[in-house]
Amino acid sequence: MEGFLKFPSEEIWQLLSTLKPETPAAWGIMSAQNMVEHLILPLKIAQGELKVSVVTPEDKVERVKQIMLLGPAPLKKGFAAPFLPEGKLPHQFPNLDLAIAELKREVASFISFYETYQGESISHPVFGPLNKEEWHLFQSKHFTHHFTQFGLL
Repeated sequence: MEGFLKFPSEEIWQLLSTLKPETPAAWGIMSAQNMVEHLILPLKIAQGELKVSVVTPEDKVERVKQIMLLGPAPLKKGFAAPFLPEGKLPHQFPNLDLAIAELKREVASFISFYETYQGESISHPVFGPLNKEEWHLFQSKHFTHHFTQFGLL
């Protein structure tokens, strides 16, 4: 989709190489490392590694998906992931470099998963069941959202 980072792409890693632990967020409470670790979670959800419930009412899922995911608008600032607790989460990795390395591994795993299971649909907590193309679109919008948050775009 026009105006968003291509997912996956080498540009993601080039931009992340400029991120520093002290890079401030333009909004929100995450640190740079929190953001990178946060990007890992939907990749795990998309592969069925992390199970989450769909929080959008069933009769509204398709409309929310059409507007927020398939529509041209970016993800909204301050939108809280419904499956995460409130507040800043503790770091999962000792430092930013190790978090980025894990993100690379998880992106590779995501790509491999959808090469193997091309017809698979796995539920997103807001948008319900997503296929490979929809998960790619979500990742594109999600990475763009957080890269903008940290001034990488």
